[in-house]
Amino acid sequence: MKKKYLKLLVIIMAAGLIFPACATHYTAPEREPKTGPPKHLPQIGGKIARRSAPSSPSPIVARLTDRAKGQMKAGNLDHAFATTERAIRIDSSDPHLWNLLAQIQLKRGNVHQAEQLARKSNLLAKDDKSLQAENWRIIAKALRQKGSVQEAEKAERRAKELD
Repeated sequence: MKKKYLKLLVIIMAAGLIFPACATHYTAPEREPKTGPPKHLPQIGGKIARRSAPSSPSPIVARLTDRAKGQMKAGNLDHAFATTERAIRIDSSDPHLWNLLAQIQLKRGNVHQAEQLARKSNLLAKDDKSLQAENWRIIAKALRQKGSVQEAEKAERRAKELD
């Protein structure tokens, strides 16, 4: 029995001597001295680079928009809504698509959604004053239908200022 424990002890001690010999030694990476602040830091109040919106929609988006307008004129508001949503999935930065969606929602009687979609279109239509005016008219109609007459009048004034 003592021989058994003695063998076990010898094996453990041998393992203790062999395994550390296989390990590599850690070497710290060389550090370069910093000579100043990083070159490209964002600055508070600095301009943000944004990708500019395309000047004309892609052919697929244009076809979907035409189809949605035709469906809307034919009274197929659900199909027009689905078609416009499909176009938005392709190009979500086009303010005209959000405006079209707002028009469809207004005709469907979803005044809350119509108002919010027109506001989203306004956020994207930075330089298009006529589109902004159209959005404000949609917002005014939606607010009037909700019973917010004073807010609707303010929205109508904003639309007239932009015309």
